Amino acid sequence: MDNYNKTIEYETLMKAFRSHKFTKNDIKSFVHKVFSMYERATCENEYLPAEAFDKIVDENIYVDFPDYKIRNKKEFMEWYKWIHSELNSDDHEIKKVNVEYLSNWKYQAQFFVRWRADFKDGRYTDLLVEQLWIMREEEDKTLPIIEHYIVGLANNIDANTFKNIK
Repeated sequence: MDNYNKTIEYETLMKAFRSHKFTKNDIKSFVHKVFSMYERATCENEYLPAEAFDKIVDENIYVDFPDYKIRNKKEFMEWYKWIHSELNSDDHEIKKVNVEYLSNWKYQAQFFVRWRADFKDGRYTDLLVEQLWIMREEEDKTLPIIEHYIVGLANNIDANTFKNIK
């Protein structure tokens, strides 16, 4: 491999870097930040209310969970309060975050999440899901804004196989 000549792939990536506010690693960090915020909702030492999402969720956010649909920020806030009122605790293990630059200062992140949750009614879940987010940047914002948030079961794979995903 010639380490002294730039590739077209690298040049294209640098052009995208220059035309967007956030790097791919910024977006990956943002994904992790959001899940950390979710976990704080069931964390006794530092509770995080739904209002913490106000600046990172679009007014008309479009969310499709396998069993729950959200079509605006108000519904997102209601879901957040509801789901966390059902939980004793939960955990999210994120893997294989792939980020793409889109046109119009937007980004796409696609990744896997192992979600483990202990419900107040005695149920426990350990699911592997795949997620796709579309986010945009705004000049006056320091974080992306989530516009679309799609979640699907990862081919009904047992969550314990999560360790094998690279």
